Amino acid sequence: MSRGPTIKPIDRHGWTRLETYPKVHHSYLDDLLEFGEVVDSRLSYVDEMDKYLIVGRLVCRHGLFLDVEKKLRVNDRGLARTRWSSYHAGVSGQRNRPIFRYDNALVYALEGHPDAHHRHRFDHVTWQEIEPPEWVGHDRWPHLDEVVRELMAWWGTSGRHLDLSESSP
Repeated sequence: MSRGPTIKPIDRHGWTRLETYPKVHHSYLDDLLEFGEVVDSRLSYVDEMDKYLIVGRLVCRHGLFLDVEKKLRVNDRGLARTRWSSYHAGVSGQRNRPIFRYDNALVYALEGHPDAHHRHRFDHVTWQEIEPPEWVGHDRWPHLDEVVRELMAWWGTSGRHLDLSESSP
């Protein structure tokens, strides 16, 4: 009995044409600005020979921020793919307070993480990191707009109830 063709799942972070990547990125960023989640984009873009970098800060509502570092590899066919990224969310103020951070800097093998994609969590009473980081995995790795929406959801459920007066600018 034939099962039919096997359908390979789409890799959300697969190779894409380099000239398409900034257009899609700016489209999502424009939506975030239009809807008010992001009030200012301070991102820089560097297009080098074999890599493309996105670095800087998104200033969000409620004194929140998202520091972005993305390094894309560009192959000899003009295709780009994220090689390394970090999204660090926090509350701005005299003392910036961390909320969460996604990165793929290293594999937490002792914790059983099969790949390097993980999320650092912080206790919103002490602002100290909760160990170990939570494994996310390549397939569930969020895009920039999803991270901003997660930050806004955190504000709606937790942040707005906290006394953040010390961290106000």
